[in-house]
Amino acid sequence: MLCPICNSDNTQRLEVVYHGGTQDINTTGATVGGAHGGGLFGWGGAVTKTTGQSQSILAQRAAPPLKIEYKRGIIFSSAGFLTLAMGSTTGAMLAGVAILATGCYFIFTAFQFNTKQLPGLYQHWQKSWLCNKCGEIYKL
Repeated sequence: MLCPICNSDNTQRLEVVYHGGTQDINTTGATVGGAHGGGLFGWGGAVTKTTGQSQSILAQRAAPPLKIEYKRGIIFSSAGFLTLAMGSTTGAMLAGVAILATGCYFIFTAFQFNTKQLPGLYQHWQKSWLCNKCGEIYKL
C-alpha cells in the first residue's frame, strides 16, 4: 500500500501497529525474610502479583475505538433511586428524579454509541493504515 501523502510503501495496518506495540504484563514475585534479636526469632514472606498492559506511544495512537462504559450511568441511576427512596421532602424527591434522569441519559447515550456508531468506527479502524515514513494515518 502506498501512502497517499509521500508515496512510501513502508506502511502497516493500524491493527498490526496496535498489537505490535501492546504487551500484556503478568508477573509474580516472592519475598522471604527473617530476623533475630533479643532472644526472639521471626520470619515472614509475601507474594506479589502484577498484571496490566504496556503500550508504546505509537500503539496508543493506533488504538481501536473503545466502547463507552455504563459505569457512570449505573452509579447515577443508583444514587437517584437511593435519593428517591430515602427522600422525604419535595426537594429531595426532585433531586432524586434529576439524578436518576441523568443516569438514564448516560446509559442511553452509551448504548446508542456502542450499538450505532462504534461498529462503523471499528470497521474504519480495521481498514486504516499508518505510513511509517511520514506518520500519516489513512484509509484505503
